[in-house]
Amino acid sequence: MFQTFTPKEYLQIDIANNFGFDKQEWDDRIGWFDQNEHQLHALVPQAEEPALFYAGILAWEAAKAGKPSGYPISLDATCSGIQILAALAGDRKAAELCNVVNSYEDTNDNKVRKIKRKDAYTSIYRDMVRKLGESAKIDRKLTKKAIMTALYGSTAQPKQVFGEGELLSTFYETMEERAPGAWNINETMLAIWDPTALTYEWVLPDNFHVVIKIMGSVTETVQFLNEPFDISYQVNMPIKNGRSLNANMTHSVDGMIVREMGWRCNYNPAKIQELVKLLDAGAAGRSTRRPQDKLVQTLWDHFQNSGFLSARILQLLDIDNIGLVNHVAIANLIHSLPKKPFETFSVHDRFSCLPNYGNDLRWQYNNLLALIAESNLLGFIVSQMVGRHIVVNKLDPHLAQDIRSTNYALS
Repeated sequence: MFQTFTPKEYLQIDIANNFGFDKQEWDDRIGWFDQNEHQLHALVPQAEEPALFYAGILAWEAAKAGKPSGYPISLDATCSGIQILAALAGDRKAAELCNVVNSYEDTNDNKVRKIKRKDAYTSIYRDMVRKLGESAKIDRKLTKKAIMTALYGSTAQPKQVFGEGELLSTFYETMEERAPGAWNINETMLAIWDPTALTYEWVLPDNFHVVIKIMGSVTETVQFLNEPFDISYQVNMPIKNGRSLNANMTHSVDGMIVREMGWRCNYNPAKIQELVKLLDAGAAGRSTRRPQDKLVQTLWDHFQNSGFLSARILQLLDIDNIGLVNHVAIANLIHSLPKKPFETFSVHDRFSCLPNYGNDLRWQYNNLLALIAESNLLGFIVSQMVGRHIVVNKLDPHLAQDIRSTNYALS
């Protein structure tokens, strides 16, 4: 169930988030606000984000007085890297870890199931403690660091955290159990590394190009005042066992999500009205002469190959080129947009907007994860990396059906 809130409730949630309750369920955050509204100003020094907490209080007071504040709420993706890997792989287990799909727990009377906000890092940490026993000397913060880096190919960081014995083997066993598809992507990216490559390049469905230079370290000895000094520097060169592919691939998709959120949330309503009229009229212009026509064709080709249609195409379609694309696909894309456009901005995986649009912001993020789960985006990218067509089957081909109604992907 996708829980919705009023603009005032989003302000309450934002204030609770900035105090330090961003990992709690929605109702608990609102409940905390209700219990502490009378003393919010006194709590500013205790807040995790005191400046934002205070700004939220001023916005709340303005809202109660019926005055606009212009204050944007902010909602964070819960482990965006794992979210993206789960959607790419169709990995339901990983998706449940990071709120890409809902997780439930039974209530006391066992008649109603409650949606639970999950924390992937805490879940994996607790699994390790359960396997190793309460006496195991592992730390949640260090476990989080090991998880983040391990999913991006690092072996050094997990080894630094857990050593080389039972703790480390339990960590890898738990990662594979709790996020099998995401972990398999990581292992695949390590396996396809080309030790002769100088660069890796791929194009995303919105036609943004990724170029990764392979950099290796070279050390030279130089003389200074008759003393030898070793100078190390990075050069573009092949390296034998590179580990950067998964991180770069995931971050490139992360960047595409940010761009898509902007295009989908802050669309031009006059342009959309124009396109709806053209679709209704069955316009069939097929111009390929102009630069925008060529980009329309390129974006459409990417959609055909990846299964992901970028909203960037909406800016480029007009009466002269709308015949280059399938009208039903464009109509479906338009239908997925919010009823009213709104501005949004992000810092990495934290998205902000006015509280009036909090429900739309969250649904658009859910929808993008669902579209990735429905697509062949992983195969599209890997095919470009290895230079041949690759089809990647989803662990759960029906995952997208549950992603759109998830409750805490952005929270």
